[in-house]
Amino acid sequence: MIKSFGNEISRKIFEGEKLSGKELRTLGDLRIEKAQERLHVLNLACENDLLKLQSLHYHRLHGSKRYSIDANSRNSKWRITFEWYNHEMRDVSLVRIEDTH
Repeated sequence: MIKSFGNEISRKIFEGEKLSGKELRTLGDLRIEKAQERLHVLNLACENDLLKLQSLHYHRLHGSKRYSIDANSRNSKWRITFEWYNHEMRDVSLVRIEDTH
């Protein structure tokens, strides 16, 4: 379950709120519907679920305690990054949609 977001845009996408023109320009080629779908998967998943869904490309970010799944697809520059909120790896925090380039 998502416990917190790292930015307002990610929260708005998750909750299906309307984004401003400036926010949409910031997101560029991100497919909003796909990112929203993946945020909902993250909300319901534990680490074992993420490991089974290979299309998400779940992995730990090198040299960090943050993790990542693809926001669009493997070829996209957009990632959803987060930290595990608890040791059971069932809840996530500081969820953020980020441009990796």
